[in-house]
Amino acid sequence: MLRSAREDFAAGLRLHELWLFLGWRDVKKHYSRSILGPLWLTLSMGVMVAGLGVLYSQIFRQDISTYLPFLAIGFIMWGLISGLINGACEIYSSAAASVRQVRMPLSVYIFQFVWRQFLTFGHNFVIYILVAIIFGIWPGMTGLLFFPALAILLLNGVFAAMILGPLCARFRDIPLIIASVVQVVFFMTPILWSAHMLPDRAVLLSLNPFYHLIEILRDPLLGNPALPENWLACIGMTIVMGAVATLFFARYRARISYWA
Repeated sequence: MLRSAREDFAAGLRLHELWLFLGWRDVKKHYSRSILGPLWLTLSMGVMVAGLGVLYSQIFRQDISTYLPFLAIGFIMWGLISGLINGACEIYSSAAASVRQVRMPLSVYIFQFVWRQFLTFGHNFVIYILVAIIFGIWPGMTGLLFFPALAILLLNGVFAAMILGPLCARFRDIPLIIASVVQVVFFMTPILWSAHMLPDRAVLLSLNPFYHLIEILRDPLLGNPALPENWLACIGMTIVMGAVATLFFARYRARISYWA
């Protein structure tokens, strides 16, 4: 089973031109009759970040020049994280006809999905660039740490898709449960608020994997290297997720076409 899964992923990587085209087409098709196209996502998130930034900077008594960039990056990164988790639930169920009728590596659907989420993230990342220009943020060489952090997140997105894709194709109630859990986790993760506001409850934060992911992504963009424990937690989580996802995908890959 493991060998078949490895061959599936190897074949999927060789078909990179296919899933790159399909992912780009999905984004383009979704906004085919729109004037601004995918930039509507950027505009809507930008308005939300600006509004919440002004409001919560007053509630938390924070300097807006510090709080707004903090909030903007948190929202952008959470958009990618939540998109990877919620979207992973529909990878195979939404492409049921193709899964059943077209003989193609099942990993192609995973790569197409992650690539599509990355393209959406790219549009939203424009918000950070504008905020950085307005508030004079220059992360310097520390900002380069953002790229391995983004790679870790996308890799975990692949692993999540390997688990949630088949699982949600089999049990159609799970996507609803996942969506509800993601909403709750959003408020438990330091996006609207800072981790420094809970100094006496550091244990609760350390048990939240999304906290570590947000920190290694946000800190470099603000010019601050993330804490070593955040990096270690994310690397350890990636290793565990990779092992579990590989075994799960190998075990149930042959059944996906029946479940979709």
